[in-house]
Amino acid sequence: MPYYDVIVVGAGPGGATAAYELANAGISVLIIDKEKFPRYKPCGGGLSLKIDKILNIDIKETIENTIKGAYFSYKQKEGVFLLSDKPVAYMVMRDRFDSLLLSEAVKSGASFIDESHVKGISNGKNGYEIFVNKNPSPLPSPLRGEGWVKGGFSGDKVYNCKYVIGADGANGIVRRFLYPGIKRTLAASIEAEIPVDEELTDNHSHYVHIDFGVIPYGYAWVFPKKGFLSAGIAGFKGVAKHPKRYFEQFINGHSKINGTTEYKYKGHPIPIFNKPLNLTKGGVMLVGDAGNLVDPFFGEGIYYAIRSSQIASTVVSEAIIKGKTDLSGYDTKLSTEFYPEFMAAQQISQFVYTFPRIWFNVLSDRPELAEQYYNVLRGENRYSIFLKEIKSIAGSLMKTALKKGFLQLFK
Repeated sequence: MPYYDVIVVGAGPGGATAAYELANAGISVLIIDKEKFPRYKPCGGGLSLKIDKILNIDIKETIENTIKGAYFSYKQKEGVFLLSDKPVAYMVMRDRFDSLLLSEAVKSGASFIDESHVKGISNGKNGYEIFVNKNPSPLPSPLRGEGWVKGGFSGDKVYNCKYVIGADGANGIVRRFLYPGIKRTLAASIEAEIPVDEELTDNHSHYVHIDFGVIPYGYAWVFPKKGFLSAGIAGFKGVAKHPKRYFEQFINGHSKINGTTEYKYKGHPIPIFNKPLNLTKGGVMLVGDAGNLVDPFFGEGIYYAIRSSQIASTVVSEAIIKGKTDLSGYDTKLSTEFYPEFMAAQQISQFVYTFPRIWFNVLSDRPELAEQYYNVLRGENRYSIFLKEIKSIAGSLMKTALKKGFLQLFK
């Protein structure tokens, strides 16, 4: 049976980054993904500028547009442009972006197989056995009593490894292996890439559109790409009822894409952060969406998938070099770098999405708050500091909002 030091399940940004870092450290690594690459991935494709501070791979060729701010609106009725002098984020198409990261991992020495479904993971004599079917086949279901650690799996091929990194997303098999019964907080999301005239995207190229209030406890967006507008909605408090209805309402009410019919929308869950979890058990680790490492304010996942994978690969490399099996350093690092920021973002999210009208008024009256948030996206500010600023002016914010009419707060 083929043996690798590390098997990474999932070839998205997190999995590709982990494999890239490990291969460059001289560690044998295999990436397995169920899809045929390159593949379309439902995703807004927003990548915060702070990615430049951590990623050594040149991604310029995959950048569709560079964003300098946003047009914020409330239920598509009122709006305000809040643009910055400096870039805030990049727009990417996930098929091209993910393929670039994956190709860099392979160039560095990682092995890769696609169109391969991991059917099960079992404890082996020297680590873990990964059971893989090359052709699509139903996965075992814990609901039918089929376990993930008892063995008894069959597959076209079995791979052995010392460590497993789960980068296979919100519904990944590695998460189910690690925590079979864990409950997660999932945001309901629907997204579509809508083809439009390039002149329209050129005029829209430097800003995104964010609407508060169009979906309960969430937001809607329009992100500009080359020849496309990526439009979608996300509800962050449980799974919103009738998400398709909210999506169509947003599309039909948007002046630039109203009446467009040449698109297909896709729904997908966003596993937003809820509370800290231990994402290691034995020689298994979870990164990115598989570990719920998603910004609970705006749902950004790409940056955190890449960064968590860098941390994970460093911890695994040290364990291999030192001949140790303890991977708890990964959880320790997340507890200092990720979780305090996520918990601050969570508090901001609770305020913004509970009172979207107030938040829109706040941004309209105090545009400097938007710039502070943009600095978070640039990696020049932290959510914890941004939260303190919001709390410091909370009293005056409420008074201002009340002056504009109490009933407006809940419209």
